[in-house]
Amino acid sequence: MTNPITQKTLAGIIFSIILLPMMSMFTYAINDTGELSHTASGPHIQVTLLSEQINLVPGKQVMLGVLFEPDPQWHTYWRNPGDSGEAPTIKWQTQSQPSSALTFGEIQWPLPQAIPVAHLVNYGYDGHNLLMVPVDVPEEITLGQNLEIIADISWLVCKEDCIPGWATLKIELPVASEAVYSEHSSRFIQTKTQLPTLPTKQGFFEVIDNNIVFEVPEVRGQEWHLFPFRSDLINHAGQQQVVGSDNGKGNGSAVQFVVPRSPFFDGNVSQLKWLISNGVEGYYVSGQLSENAMANANGAEASLSQALWVLMLMAFTGGLILNLMPCVLPILSIKAMAVQNMSQKLTHKLAYLVGVLFCFNLFALLIIALQQGGQQIGWGFHMQEPIVVVLLAFLFTFIALVLLDAIGVSSRFAGIGNGLVSGETALSHFSTGALAVIVASPCTAPFMAAALGVAFVSEPSVTLLLFNALALGFALPLTLLFMWSRAIAWLPKPGPWMVTFKHFLAFPMFITVAWLCWVFAGQLGVQAQFGLLLALILFCMFAWLLGKANKTTSIVLMSVGLLSTLAIPLWLSLSAIPQASLPSGSASQDSISVPYTAESLGELRDTNNVVVVNMTADWCITCKVNEQVALSSDTVKAALSQDGVVYMVGDWTNKNAEILNYLGQYERAGVPLYVVYAGNNSKQVLPQILTTNTVINAINNAKEELENVN
Repeated sequence: MTNPITQKTLAGIIFSIILLPMMSMFTYAINDTGELSHTASGPHIQVTLLSEQINLVPGKQVMLGVLFEPDPQWHTYWRNPGDSGEAPTIKWQTQSQPSSALTFGEIQWPLPQAIPVAHLVNYGYDGHNLLMVPVDVPEEITLGQNLEIIADISWLVCKEDCIPGWATLKIELPVASEAVYSEHSSRFIQTKTQLPTLPTKQGFFEVIDNNIVFEVPEVRGQEWHLFPFRSDLINHAGQQQVVGSDNGKGNGSAVQFVVPRSPFFDGNVSQLKWLISNGVEGYYVSGQLSENAMANANGAEASLSQALWVLMLMAFTGGLILNLMPCVLPILSIKAMAVQNMSQKLTHKLAYLVGVLFCFNLFALLIIALQQGGQQIGWGFHMQEPIVVVLLAFLFTFIALVLLDAIGVSSRFAGIGNGLVSGETALSHFSTGALAVIVASPCTAPFMAAALGVAFVSEPSVTLLLFNALALGFALPLTLLFMWSRAIAWLPKPGPWMVTFKHFLAFPMFITVAWLCWVFAGQLGVQAQFGLLLALILFCMFAWLLGKANKTTSIVLMSVGLLSTLAIPLWLSLSAIPQASLPSGSASQDSISVPYTAESLGELRDTNNVVVVNMTADWCITCKVNEQVALSSDTVKAALSQDGVVYMVGDWTNKNAEILNYLGQYERAGVPLYVVYAGNNSKQVLPQILTTNTVINAINNAKEELENVN
């Protein structure tokens, strides 16, 4: 019999190193920044951290700000950048003393401008702008101390090309009894005059065909422009029709906007936030769905309810089938065999169902929170994180070892983790349900796709309904065995076959581990995959040795070895650069492009190909314009598809050292960059604003040059 100390130690280690890190995978780490300054310079911009006062006053509010000073004709962005771009972000830190804790408010955005770029429109600031943040100083802060305030800032500055920037700035302010204004206070005063007028106005909107009609009462004039908070709401470059009219209540005027609706907006909202501005003054407006539109929506409520019932049934059926997935079936099979001849309380019988419902609802709430934060995610989104893939690989490996009896566990071990998933207690059944949901998360069963597809784009209430329907279907088979004694009679009689069956169930676990290693290779490369495989083998060895250890010294040594096996793959997950992939969005240009690598470019030039290199990024305005206007035209696509012509795309949406080195060869700090090579004979750098003829002529000239040489 296995030493009970070993069992407890093994279970504790497995759950602490595998399950607990999964609950905190979205934490943010701050690195040591060294010596900091209050100002930083980047390509075509200077960024400075300022304070309206030279000191802090207990119990009072102070205004801090980040001043962006781009070069002439360069610009930065508003909170909604429009068709393209990226808004600046500011993250604050202060000294760690509780009495010095400051409360930082939201960014105070000055009135933006509509910035046209070709047939796109963006929202931002063409010139210097100060983003102010109100800061509340606590009453109990100590007089005489100097408080260090640090701001982590990111931005995007654009003209024809776009350049991202990052800086960590610091400012020190003493605490005094009276406020003394700084030399920058006049800039703060001026910026305050450029803020929208408060309070927020109440408006009404309707979605009519391809337009949104928006009315703001008690506003006069027609020189207004509408700025939505959401980037997917309207066609930003579309013409905004503005009319002034009586609001029908006899107490003032109202302004109505008729703006083209974005094809990405489904119209399924009851409230929208906007800014209206005439360039001099502006108002925030909270728009409510009008009564007429609500009445029309109620007319479709019955059919929507019917569709929702169908989707819930599909989710329920998908949950049932999910029990048969190779990553889930072994756990539930062992648990099902263990419940035979058990006499349990009602709370124990329902604990598995509660565990499943708890985990599915927790997962749904996490998805809702991330979506509300503007992220686009789907089922299995956590599988995009290499660290989650590593943790699941170790978890499935441990399950397989348990099923093979390769590590010592008691005969009552029916799940994963001694004392948590094993046995007949309510905690045991609850933990089995939670673990089953975790191991099922990478899988997708038939009927699930359509239901979850709706869940991920619906209101939170619909998302929760569909996830609970999925949870009920998933929990039904085992819950039925717990609740209905006759159902146990359906199970085969216990016997020696159960040991063989349990051993057989280990192999679906190993197949799942193989798949996870393949996923990991796609994320970080085959070298990282080799490191993960080596760590898993060592993990198996130390787990096996730990199960046989009897002495305290041996237990400690094997436990340290077991923990150390996670070090290499976790380090790779957190520090390695993801593998390059085909560019996303419009930059991929269907199937005619290949991803950029310096080695591939050299080989193509050595074999006398015409190579068209496009260095792009999803957040680059000019890149998007060129891709839509020039590179996506049929004539250019035909030219790029010719024999001997290769179209190579480098995606700089995420940081990429190889692309950065390439840009440096042409003395560029940002994208876009277009270069056409005639083998190793010559190269031509194209303008940053492309036309169809520019691209085609460059390709033809390169081909003629190669033909003349040959």
